[in-house]
Amino acid sequence: MINANQQLADYAFRLFEARQAEAIQHIVQKFDYNQQSASVITLSTTGQGARTYVVKLRQQMCSCGKWGTHGIACSHAIQASRHFSMNASNFIPQYFSTQAYKKTYQKRFEPVYGEEYWDPVHFELVHNPTKRTRQGPGRLAATRIRNEMDRPQRRARQQYQAHQT
Repeated sequence: MINANQQLADYAFRLFEARQAEAIQHIVQKFDYNQQSASVITLSTTGQGARTYVVKLRQQMCSCGKWGTHGIACSHAIQASRHFSMNASNFIPQYFSTQAYKKTYQKRFEPVYGEEYWDPVHFELVHNPTKRTRQGPGRLAATRIRNEMDRPQRRARQQYQAHQT
């Protein structure tokens, strides 16, 4: 990463590049320059229709939730920042930089001694095997009640259209 003069660690770099490519398919419709907020519409290539997301650059927030979860601007925020003539890479936290990555592994790691050298604990460790065993082979049984929202969207649309005729 350092030899390639890469500013971000590999994970952040790949994620940001993918989101930049995805952002090209988005349109900024409504915006507020003072609040640095925008309404971004996604153009779907999978046939799911267009969706609208609210981006607030000052709060580093998007209604899709990806920005808050990963810490790296989502494709909607990247497109909104382009609209405001801002560099979206400025929103990436410093801990994703190659310098922070290098500092993380710069110090020595001390080996761990065997258990006979560990200090005794002042509490009892209880092993409960029922917490870790499966009830039987195969997939775990669902514990919730399924409803019409669990069906695929296409099938629900087909049933609706059939019902209308």
